[in-house]
Amino acid sequence: MESLEGIRWPFGTGVSVIKVGPAGLVALSKPSGIRSQPKEGGKDSMALLTCSYSLKDEAYHIPPDKGGGKVWLLHRLDGGTSGVILVASEEQTAAEVKYAFAQHQVRKRYIAMVFGWPERVNAIWKDRIEVVKDKGRVRARPGNGSWAEAVMKERSRGKGAAGGMSLLELEPKTGRTHQLRIQCSQRNLPIVGDRTYGDFEKNRIFTKSTGQQGMFLHAERVKVPFRGNDWEASVAVPSHFTVGG
Repeated sequence: MESLEGIRWPFGTGVSVIKVGPAGLVALSKPSGIRSQPKEGGKDSMALLTCSYSLKDEAYHIPPDKGGGKVWLLHRLDGGTSGVILVASEEQTAAEVKYAFAQHQVRKRYIAMVFGWPERVNAIWKDRIEVVKDKGRVRARPGNGSWAEAVMKERSRGKGAAGGMSLLELEPKTGRTHQLRIQCSQRNLPIVGDRTYGDFEKNRIFTKSTGQQGMFLHAERVKVPFRGNDWEASVAVPSHFTVGG
């Protein structure tokens, strides 16, 4: 295990190192509202790192005064999603971990605060999701496309100004675009604060009653097989993820 000391990368607002593993593998904590990468490459003050990013090699380029070199982005989280995100400072490590993601060997656990109560406290969700481009934006929709699968477990439930609410534990078995957001919405369990697939009226009521904004989806844990061992990193669920009594 390497030390956290010596990492001087130009982090975006609120981004922090939570764990350093072998061979340059690093877990970061990403706040909601920070992008995994700049929209069009280049620099972005609202991205994970504020230095230049190359879409070709999917890596940030660290300036010399911050240590130099590259930091490879190993996977992505939606801008509104908070939690664990993995990067690597060594190219071989990046290739190995990306391969593990491609082979569905990485286990991820998300926590979602949703409107409504699930019919069952434990379930396996399976849906077809199609990715489309709409006015230059990537969007996904249910009904066609590739299969998406996730395991759902209810952690708690309560009531708020907009009615019933639940805290769900979600483990995706596939990695489709906006998968969990769509799968929740399809079951009348829209994620609180989701402006694309959510319930806009309930979002308005929730924000008015609590003063809280943003999407309530959090990547709590990532476990990746790496050179014969499972390497795991986690970030505690934010304290405002509460559904009352």
